[in-house]
Amino acid sequence: MILGERFYQMSNAIFHYDLTPVEFMVYNYLVSCAGQKDMCWPSVHRIAVNCNCSENTARKAIAALVKKRFIRKVATYEDWIDGHSRQANNTYYILDLPPAQSSAAPTPAKRYR
Repeated sequence: MILGERFYQMSNAIFHYDLTPVEFMVYNYLVSCAGQKDMCWPSVHRIAVNCNCSENTARKAIAALVKKRFIRKVATYEDWIDGHSRQANNTYYILDLPPAQSSAAPTPAKRYR
């Protein structure tokens, strides 16, 4: 299912961070879910399905994104009528991109003839 063919914006600076392909995909998926609200709450299962990875891989990517300060994850709980509560989907807050690591300009590739 295509998400209503909505669009989202992503800063070109995202390519200057040391994100793995899965971290990149998960981050982009969360940004696309959040839209202009800067928060979303997809399940880990939904993240994994949409990013074509396992749930464990999605969890590791989420943990890395939290550690690298791209997102903030807040555990969310629902209260049941009988007084019990259970964890629901986490809420993910999209944070401003962290300061980029300064690095030397890349060396141009040599051309061979």
